[in-house]
Amino acid sequence: MIKLKSLLVERIDYQDTADQLVKDYGLRSKVKFGSVRGGNKGHYDWKKDIINLKSSYPSVKEFIITVLHEIDHAKDRKKMGWRKYEKEYQKAGDIATNKGRDFHDDNAFEEKAEDWARKEYSRKWSQKFK
Repeated sequence: MIKLKSLLVERIDYQDTADQLVKDYGLRSKVKFGSVRGGNKGHYDWKKDIINLKSSYPSVKEFIITVLHEIDHAKDRKKMGWRKYEKEYQKAGDIATNKGRDFHDDNAFEEKAEDWARKEYSRKWSQKFK
């Protein structure tokens, strides 16, 4: 006979978790799921201040790091305003392109957001989300 206790698996509510993380960083960004297609894990709409996420992730760690990555973009937008953020992001993408690199993947804003997200996860969240 299988014990009921062994069948219980803790699950996190992705929407609630993402909303709480956004709030924890003093932001008002909205979070939407299911609007990201292709190879991207997430996308930040800086004009509307919306963090767009995939419907599912292979691990809680990857989900949290993705949310943190998009939060870093939202923090930059809050600091600069959306127009300046858009201009600076475009400029960073143009610099990458002019060096023969990828506009998005080699954009300084993307590299900074990914680095910050991974460090922040290790520093603050890895013990809470195992």
